[in-house]
Amino acid sequence: MKKILTLLVIVGLATMLQAQSLPNGSLETWQDFTVGSITFQQPESWNTPNAFTAMAGVTVVTRSTDAYDGTYSARLETKNVIMQFVAPGLITLATFNVNLTTFEYSFSNGLALSEKVNTLTGMYKYQGAQNDSSSLLIYCYRKDGDTYDTIGMGYSFLHDAADWTPFELTMNYFNDHQPDTFNVLIMSSGAASLNPGSVMFVDSLRINTNVGIINPETPRLAVNSFPNPTSDKITFEVAQASSDRVLTFYDIQGKKLGEVSFPSTSLEVNLKGYPSGTLLYRIVDPKNGMATGSVVKN
Repeated sequence: MKKILTLLVIVGLATMLQAQSLPNGSLETWQDFTVGSITFQQPESWNTPNAFTAMAGVTVVTRSTDAYDGTYSARLETKNVIMQFVAPGLITLATFNVNLTTFEYSFSNGLALSEKVNTLTGMYKYQGAQNDSSSLLIYCYRKDGDTYDTIGMGYSFLHDAADWTPFELTMNYFNDHQPDTFNVLIMSSGAASLNPGSVMFVDSLRINTNVGIINPETPRLAVNSFPNPTSDKITFEVAQASSDRVLTFYDIQGKKLGEVSFPSTSLEVNLKGYPSGTLLYRIVDPKNGMATGSVVKN
């Protein structure tokens, strides 16, 4: 029996919208790697099975000049690797590992992101072999010691498309907890089987979060906030003054509740007019970076 990687396996391993670029979501920047006699490329900030399949002289993710925007896209192809082992073309933000004895896959970590992602969007082209379909998975979680709190997940399948076609995948949330890690997996095959010869091109990946435009590559601003939880007032402290700094509050769905200038190193905010429960905040400082977080109002 062929050893296959399915969305069910992946899921088991994971225990007002504004667009935001993922790290190298344009798939323009690639890095060179060498395994044995094989040299291959991987998109910067993303992981692929190439480091493992290259041991058998095969690469399943390659850089392509057939791009929707810019110069490059990622080309994902499902291939026979060795004996009965079939590997999909796959890109992910997580750390990707393969047990070379059992051919079992595992994923860990991901993009550190405390905002709730509502949708993943992008452009794709696809040709499935034997009625194959490509698959998408997004999920977010919070790690507490050895326990993983899976907060949200979304998955879908994409079918044949000869021309560049947009897609949108929605995250379904299981609770109102705040995540600390987000991940994307995009595969050239579906959940039931891996059919060699299935080819997917993907480009222009973006996510939509619940607290406006966030660029993961923007420097993070160190902020101290107290007391939290609070019944009325909360104080924010930063190291430097900045005349252009702004503090914005949102509810858990991403609705903007209020905005206030934060020019000094300390700011006390009266939350009397805000609803009880979890409030999200975003601090944007054009000179020093940005910060996001949450406060619980009793």
